[in-house]
Amino acid sequence: MMEVKSFTFNDYQENTYVVATGDKCIIIDPGNYSEEENFFIKSFINERSLKPQYILITHAHIDHVLGIDFLSKEYLIDVYIPSSEKEIYNNIPSYAPIFGMSNYKHNDKVILVEHSNDIFFDEIKISTLFLPGHSPGHLGYFFEKENVCFSGDVLFKKSIGRTDLPGGDFDTLISSIKNTLFRLDDDVIIYPGHGPSTTISDEINENPFLK
Repeated sequence: MMEVKSFTFNDYQENTYVVATGDKCIIIDPGNYSEEENFFIKSFINERSLKPQYILITHAHIDHVLGIDFLSKEYLIDVYIPSSEKEIYNNIPSYAPIFGMSNYKHNDKVILVEHSNDIFFDEIKISTLFLPGHSPGHLGYFFEKENVCFSGDVLFKKSIGRTDLPGGDFDTLISSIKNTLFRLDDDVIIYPGHGPSTTISDEINENPFLK
């Protein structure tokens, strides 16, 4: 049985996920930045004797990648980043201090993921969903058998991702939601990059930005 543990990290209240099955886990969008946040996620993993397999990134905005260096080196694991997000990721060291994150550590040893790639976690198949709009190469990660999708900053509970950042586009975001996410089954659980989880059905029926 798959377990999803959510942490809320950094000044942007970003959701970091540890997804576990058996004694293995993966980490999605590690936003841990402070020593205290590093301790929280490390303690959770170690106290449960979990063995991290790799890190998945939905998009390369700073609040979603702050913990890459710490976790990849702590557990000697690979990091998978959407290929179209590599330039955004590489630019982070130039502006991190401006955002008050002068202790940011960059790890450029990443593996690029295409939106046509499937990824496997133990025996679980993870389908990549191309969801541009909030950022140009944004990916969602859909666990079909488990009925779960990690949507990053595209779709939130009764809200949607912002499109005023570089590479953002409102019409593209709406298309990603309506033509990709809303084609998933109604009972699929959405784990977003910020805020509480939701379902496809709830957002189709209740999201005021998508009427």
